[in-house]
Amino acid sequence: MTIRLLFWLPIFPLVVLGCATSQNQATIEQYNQFAVRSAKLQLWNEAIFRWQHILEIEPQNAKTYNNLGVAYEALGKIDEAIEAYKRATELDPDNKFYRFNYRKCRLHVQRSRMKPSDADGVDATDSSES
Repeated sequence: MTIRLLFWLPIFPLVVLGCATSQNQATIEQYNQFAVRSAKLQLWNEAIFRWQHILEIEPQNAKTYNNLGVAYEALGKIDEAIEAYKRATELDPDNKFYRFNYRKCRLHVQRSRMKPSDADGVDATDSSES
């Protein structure tokens, strides 16, 4: 009996850890499916809530950070989107989609900060009339 106990004692934590990991994966997949459905219905706040919950369980999930960036961008929360895309590219620097989204969002910010001018070359900020 003691020999069996000595055999199972070091294995037990691995079994428990394995069960917890598979439970987390099932939870992550359920949250992700719900978030994707929410995003397709443009329920961005719900999608964000679910993806944030996934990141509480698995903070190194690059795909979730990218999805979060898409949701933030859709809501016009550009600073949050850039941070999410940046984190996705840090976690998975070889993923061209994450890099593309990050670059596109930063370019959008740069372009929006440029002063627009009308076609006649008059500064659009000049409100005086002739």
